[in-house]
Amino acid sequence: MSRLSFRPRPLDIHKKLPIVKSIKDFEDDEAPASTRNSQLLRAVPEVEHEVHHQTPSKKLAAEIPTPQFVIVDTYERDYSCTFSQPTSYLRARGARAEIGEFVEYDLDNEDEDWLYHFNKERKILAPEMFESLLFKLEVLDHKARERAGLITPTLGSPIPVQLRLDTAIEALQAQGFKYPLIQSVYDYWKEKRERWQKPVLRRLQPPPPVNDTNPYNVFRPREKAHRLHTRRMQRRENNVQSFEKLRQVRRNLDQAKSLLEALIKV
Repeated sequence: MSRLSFRPRPLDIHKKLPIVKSIKDFEDDEAPASTRNSQLLRAVPEVEHEVHHQTPSKKLAAEIPTPQFVIVDTYERDYSCTFSQPTSYLRARGARAEIGEFVEYDLDNEDEDWLYHFNKERKILAPEMFESLLFKLEVLDHKARERAGLITPTLGSPIPVQLRLDTAIEALQAQGFKYPLIQSVYDYWKEKRERWQKPVLRRLQPPPPVNDTNPYNVFRPREKAHRLHTRRMQRRENNVQSFEKLRQVRRNLDQAKSLLEALIKV
């Protein structure tokens, strides 16, 4: 009996390994693999050969299971077709984030305690309105830091409050909020921000530095590979500093144009 030999092949992590559970599995192979199957069958014990001899040599057809169903004669009468196709398309209502009035901030225990003492004598501020005010203050402060060019890339130093009271009152009074209510909520929000030393809204908090070993500080920035870039391939950031540089270039070009026009007149 010849010795059974296998050709070594590299393993592919994306290809499943064939597992032989029964001798019937060899019958489902294709015709080109008949030679290899005959060698494997010769290595099977004699008891399994007897079982294999009883099975038909014809290739069995693949059996596709189909669900059983029963025809109900009264189905059309019991469930009548009541749907009428409209002449126009169906219009779905947008989600909360698409409507534009979606508040991302949720009150914590500290906010609920302050709101309870604030509404102790008379219920002036509703929890939903309080969440909306804190969310708007956070967004306004973030926009103020963007205009000042003070966006911190990583959370390593305290982030001061840039939103002033008069700016907040001017922006929130246009939305129907009263002056005493805005001032009270602003004072509470500013005191909490200075105590936290970072934005209250989670989305506006900068990510921790890469070398931070604290496991509770997640969402670290990805490590960027330092590659050589040409001047054309350099990324131009769209921020306040780039805008001021472009304005300076515009002023310089206007001055040069004025000088040339003056020289032409002379």
